[in-house]
Amino acid sequence: MRIELIPLIELPTFKFPDLEGMTDLEKKNQLLIERNYSEVKNLKPFNKNQYRLTDLSLSDLKKAIDLHVSDIPISESCAFFGGYGLKINNEFVLFPQCCGLLSEINDWKKILNNNFNSFYLSECHPAPRFEKIGRDIIIECNSNHEDFHPKTQSQIVVNYTSLANAVYKVSIILDKISKKLDKFSHEYKVESIAKYLIWEE
Repeated sequence: MRIELIPLIELPTFKFPDLEGMTDLEKKNQLLIERNYSEVKNLKPFNKNQYRLTDLSLSDLKKAIDLHVSDIPISESCAFFGGYGLKINNEFVLFPQCCGLLSEINDWKKILNNNFNSFYLSECHPAPRFEKIGRDIIIECNSNHEDFHPKTQSQIVVNYTSLANAVYKVSIILDKISKKLDKFSHEYKVESIAKYLIWEE
C-alpha cells in the first residue's frame, strides 16, 4: 500500500466584475485562474479548484501571497486555504474540505505520536476523525450536517506506519516550500511568511 499526503492550495483570486454574472462556475473559475496567475493555467486542478502546492512557480506563489493577505498585515492573516489530499495507491481517497487550511499539517502531525488521542481536523468542515486501532488508523468521514466533497468513503482504513511516514515526508516538503516563501518575507516586514501562511504558529 503506497500512501501519500499531498499539500493542496485553494488559490485566491481577484474578482473581475465582467465575470461575476457567469453561471458556468467551472468556466468562471478557469478564467479567474488564467487572469490572476501566469503559469497555473497549465496545471491540473483538483477538488474545488485546488492545486498541488509543489507545482506552483515562485512568481505564482508570490501572487498567491498578495491576493491572500490583500490589505491586512500578514501577521493577522490565516494560513493559505486548502489542506492535504490523502492518496492511496495513486488514488485520492480524501480531499481538503471547506475552509480547510494548510496549517492543518499541525493536526496531521499528531499522528507522529504513536499513542495519539483521537482527533478531528481543526479547521475544515465537515471534518474527518482520526483514531488509532492496533496497527491501523481509522479515518471516519461521517457528518450529520453536510456531505464530504467529492463523495468520500464513510471509513478509510490506513496502516499506521505508512501514514506516519507520509506525514513525515510531507513535513519535509513543507519545510522546503517554506524556504521559498520566506524569500519574500522582507517585503511584508515579517521574519517568516511561512510561519503565518503554512504553519500558523
